[in-house]
Amino acid sequence: MDTATRMEPPKDKRALEKLVRIAGLTAARRKQPCLVDSEGREIPLPEQLFGLIVMVARDLQAGRSVFVVSGEQAMTPQAAADFLGMSRQFLARLLDDGAMPFHKVGSHRRLLFKDVQKFATTRAQSRRASLEKLREKLHAAGVDS
Repeated sequence: MDTATRMEPPKDKRALEKLVRIAGLTAARRKQPCLVDSEGREIPLPEQLFGLIVMVARDLQAGRSVFVVSGEQAMTPQAAADFLGMSRQFLARLLDDGAMPFHKVGSHRRLLFKDVQKFATTRAQSRRASLEKLREKLHAAGVDS
């Protein structure tokens, strides 16, 4: 993920105070949020972008690093495997089985971040559904506590 932008929590007290103000913003307001340029002109922010800015501020305020990555960013299989928390070899088998799209650069496979993210979301939903079915079976059998 070569072109990811990484933000670290600020160490400067004044910068942290600004983050606290941004992190405390909510959707409950009368006026659409805006950026103000150096000449005082207001530029309205789309609701999703405003929400993203607040979320980033909250994470930075909590001391967490934040990465901003384009969905079109290409990843190596190793980077994708690291992101998914699996071995590169297991990911290679998933790719061979068609579980996720990829393209080749020469003889090397590359995956798009948006496809890896979609796979992670789908996999998590599937796991939750399986656990819920198991819980229901245990409850029906009177085994749950």
